[in-house]
Amino acid sequence: MKNKKNKLKTIKKFMDRCSSMQTEAYGTRTRKTIRFEVLDQEDITSSISALLEVCYFALDGNGSFISPKHENKTQISSVTKVLEIIIDLLPHDQMHCLNRIEELLSEKANNKPRKLV
Repeated sequence: MKNKKNKLKTIKKFMDRCSSMQTEAYGTRTRKTIRFEVLDQEDITSSISALLEVCYFALDGNGSFISPKHENKTQISSVTKVLEIIIDLLPHDQMHCLNRIEELLSEKANNKPRKLV
């Protein structure tokens, strides 16, 4: 029984450390949020614009949604920015954490205790 409690404590520690999703109480519901890094305010607007532009291009591939004041932007740069956002949002840390948890839980079957950090 003590071994199971230790495993659960270790799993809880992994989850707290590895999760890129933040959970907070929001009224009667639980709000879960994820984050991605931006360099500055311009990067925020650039990311939002790229998402909107890619949606527009997907709906109407013939037109151009580029504002005259952003003449240097292209459809390719918008798609590239959206792909970068998607890569930033992938839960790499969470997947690593789940792998470590699986290793911890399979220790009993393998009878080889490992020190997991």
